[in-house]
Amino acid sequence: MTAYRIFEESIIIEDKEAKVFGIAAFDISGEIIALVPNITAVREKAEILLEKCRRLEASPCQLRDIAEDYIISDEY
Repeated sequence: MTAYRIFEESIIIEDKEAKVFGIAAFDISGEIIALVPNITAVREKAEILLEKCRRLEASPCQLRDIAEDYIISDEY
């Protein structure tokens, strides 16, 4: 079974630090098997995507496509 979690990163934009959120997929041993960084600067939006991945029981190979579809959707 795949576990999905939000992760936070700091990036520099125009000489200022900003927090951004991504989604990571982990295998049963806790190893990262898929990662989509820098999806949004709004944690709540990352949480919606996280719940969607869990609800769909998404395969790790689908994670990038699901994130891209979410970003261009009305949900975002």
